[in-house]
Amino acid sequence: MANENATPNPQGGDLAKLKSMFSDYQKKQSQTKKRKSSEEILAKYFVPRKAREVFRILPPKPGREYIEEAFFHVVSITIAGGKKKHGKVIYCPRHNDPKVVVLDEKGNVTLDGNGNPMKVPAPCPLCDKAKAMLAKQDTSIKGIKKENMNDAQLKINESNKKIFIDANKWEAKKFYILRGIDKGAEKDGVKFWRFKHNFKNQGTLDKLLPVLDAYVNAFQADYTDVKRGTDLTLTMADSEFNGHTYKTLSAVIFGQPSQLHNDPIVIRQWLDDDVNWRDVFLPMKAPNMTPFEFLETVAAGTNPYWDDNDQNNKHWVFPGRPDLEEQANTRKVNLDADEDENFEHASDLNEDGSRITIGNITPENVGTYKEDAVDITAKATPAPAVQAPVAQTQPSVAQAAVEVEDEIEDGITNEVDDDIPESDSGEYDDLPF
Repeated sequence: MANENATPNPQGGDLAKLKSMFSDYQKKQSQTKKRKSSEEILAKYFVPRKAREVFRILPPKPGREYIEEAFFHVVSITIAGGKKKHGKVIYCPRHNDPKVVVLDEKGNVTLDGNGNPMKVPAPCPLCDKAKAMLAKQDTSIKGIKKENMNDAQLKINESNKKIFIDANKWEAKKFYILRGIDKGAEKDGVKFWRFKHNFKNQGTLDKLLPVLDAYVNAFQADYTDVKRGTDLTLTMADSEFNGHTYKTLSAVIFGQPSQLHNDPIVIRQWLDDDVNWRDVFLPMKAPNMTPFEFLETVAAGTNPYWDDNDQNNKHWVFPGRPDLEEQANTRKVNLDADEDENFEHASDLNEDGSRITIGNITPENVGTYKEDAVDITAKATPAPAVQAPVAQTQPSVAQAAVEVEDEIEDGITNEVDDDIPESDSGEYDDLPF
């Protein structure tokens, strides 16, 4: 018996062929991951700015962690209109991307002693700049305590200290990322809350963890559970530093166990959403320029920017690169294009081996977390045991500490005084513009 789907349509044409075409098109559409617009990406940022915010942490996706770590540079760059923006958070490829294979002069893969490809951290111009600055320190005083230094050595120490502080401004900083729902904007779906690590154990994470621990102990439930998790009420306060006002997390309160949402369809949409922080906190780039090249311009203080001061002549500015500026401002029409080529791009990453996470946090031991970084400016005082489900802290002004990465041996200065201002002023404006 002939296949009726293969029977030609009386009006002409082959229905089976048409159905196959439509099916192939739908498969291609589902496989195509279109780049998000700036508005769509902004909707994925959770930046608590109101006096009161409510946030629900989602269960981690398979293979991922409750709280993830990532590294970003916090620098000053030129933004739209030629204005200077301080505290711009920029993706660091060296600390976030997979290692890259080493090639020799002929382009062949270099092998190690075991015959395996040699790999090194991905290149990052900002990390290289920090390292080059530190290399200018005078190593003659290394190992000598400050109290044993003579006048000449004390001067060297002061010079080294200044170099260290300046270099630290270019170092990548550790951030934590939570995946969840902004209960004040549920229509936006999954969002990501990114906040900076605090070496004095007085940051956002240090205020959250005792509350999450208290919830687990009080209800013997996972705070991310779909049916018995909890909404977190965040109280924000203003904190001033160097004449600027910043929003600081003042208190966190958990609610009673509750369902993630009343509509099971909405719950399934949120849980099935595959968006991750790498899709949101993207490396920066500019027209005809890769993210790596953009970082090179940031390191040189000549990054491209969009000049919109003259409404009749909006254009890209590439300091010192008139060739790229001309290319960027030459309109090209592509009727098949479905994306903005001038938008920030995410790096091509493999999920395996590229993820940095906090491996020791689970619903069962969330209260046992210990910072893995060392503050060399002061001895941290252990936090008291949690007695109540509310963590209340006074908004603090960033002060007195210079952040030091784990590679402390690179800081040749033997002592960091308490009166040195922190190079990064606490919480930053996290928006990508």
